[in-house]
Amino acid sequence: MATVTRKFRDDFECWAADRLARGEFTEADLAEFKDMLRRDLTPGPDQLREGLTVIIASGVEVPATIDDHNERYRLWADYFASEAEAIRNLKEKHQ
Repeated sequence: MATVTRKFRDDFECWAADRLARGEFTEADLAEFKDMLRRDLTPGPDQLREGLTVIIASGVEVPATIDDHNERYRLWADYFASEAEAIRNLKEKHQ
């Protein structure tokens, strides 16, 4: 697995704690998700999206794979950062 930054780890932990508290994930679900995330952040071809396609705005079907592990990392980091910011903002509002 790629080495993650402290920010990535903190944002992920904030997200994970929120999902557990809401009951959206169980501990087992979270363990499975972490395993999937580790595989997705491993250098090499995209194994999770292999064989999947998406349809882009022009109606053309293209592969969904993201073979650059740095790009996969960036997408996950952006997602967790955005989610963690929203979670932290909500907590601040309710304090």
